[in-house]
Amino acid sequence: MAFALRPLPRRLLRSIHCSNPLSTSTSASPHDVHELLRIQRILNPATTTHSPQNQEHPRATTDLHDLLHRTAGLTAAEATSFLRGIPNTDRLGRLLRELRGLRLHGDEIKNALESDPDGLLSMDPGEPSRLVELLDGLRCRGAVKDRVLSHGVLWAAIAARQRVELLHAHGLNRRDALRVLSVEPRAILYDLEDVERKLEFLVNRMGFEIGWLVEYPEFLGVNLDRWIIPRHNVLEYLASVGGLGDPIEMKHYVRFSRQQFYNMFVKPYPECERIFGGLVRERKNEVRRWHPVGLWKLFKPTKHESTEEDVKNMKFVVESLH
Repeated sequence: MAFALRPLPRRLLRSIHCSNPLSTSTSASPHDVHELLRIQRILNPATTTHSPQNQEHPRATTDLHDLLHRTAGLTAAEATSFLRGIPNTDRLGRLLRELRGLRLHGDEIKNALESDPDGLLSMDPGEPSRLVELLDGLRCRGAVKDRVLSHGVLWAAIAARQRVELLHAHGLNRRDALRVLSVEPRAILYDLEDVERKLEFLVNRMGFEIGWLVEYPEFLGVNLDRWIIPRHNVLEYLASVGGLGDPIEMKHYVRFSRQQFYNMFVKPYPECERIFGGLVRERKNEVRRWHPVGLWKLFKPTKHESTEEDVKNMKFVVESLH
């Protein structure tokens, strides 16, 4: 017992003696000694041994290095440099294990970690799997899907999440935002600035609520300058002169083809031709070629030279008919 009390400070020894006046230094309760040692460890952690959590920290770092190497193909130096800027390594470990389970190509994960680490690390657990499943099951034209997945499915998943968060920031819940992207994946091809510009134009200039995107997601997939703004300018002019009888709906902006919109709103009002662009009327005056130039040569029969034997055969056939 004297050996156990030797490293304790004098004030702790004094408290031991005062806790029981009838006891001596050799008769102190073991429970009191352990309690004082526990208090000393709490108050002076630097003078005590490292906790088990601190002892496991190098092992956790080694596991992350190995996980980064197996999942993203990073070298030891690259992994060390990358981990210096990551405050939450636990979140990174869970994310890497989930990405490894998706069987993605190592270059995709490495490029995502290098180009947009914040966008990748901001995903919640299970979110990459849901987004990858959504992108794999896109029902759209093959050319659009190829463009969306041209940089890899992980890049597309990060871009889709950024647009979901942008739609959510403008008042649309995340479930409806995912539904909009699944129906109109062309929104992923536009920059975030272009998508935000469309949303601001929809709400501030056109006067529609953000919830209309659930019914008309095509609005995010068309060009704002060449498709939406000319139509809005025509409708805005007609509304100012009293030329609109029925209320304008979103379908007039996104569901009508250029020819349909022209016939309904531009053709009856010649002054709207300049506002709309005048391209439809000019094209109608042109003579449209029904076949490509030189196609008639393909229908011209091939000319064969007649030999004496062919002439005799033809005469024989004609004589046999009489």
